[in-house]
Amino acid sequence: MDATYKEEKPPNPRSKANIFEIITYRWILNFIKKGLKKELDLNDLYNVLDGDSSTFLGNKLEKFWDDELINAKTKNREPSFLKTLLKMFGTKFLLIGIFFTVLQIILR
Repeated sequence: MDATYKEEKPPNPRSKANIFEIITYRWILNFIKKGLKKELDLNDLYNVLDGDSSTFLGNKLEKFWDDELINAKTKNREPSFLKTLLKMFGTKFLLIGIFFTVLQIILR
């Protein structure tokens, strides 16, 4: 497969979803319905959001890893890839976890 080949895919519905649709995952329902009616193929997949592209995430991870290497060297310790991942994704997962915990408490 040629990495430079870009096939036209439908735009990602999450990019135009409002906050209610994002929280409730309403933006994905049409995709699920299509999958229930027929077997999905590559042409049914949406474009990747800019913030989820491997180029963007790879560059971001590289920046955090370089910072971790510098911090580890100045503090005479081994660099930690787990610390790097936590710096990159930790806040997002923590906020999502708190949100869903509160949601579970409210709905019970």
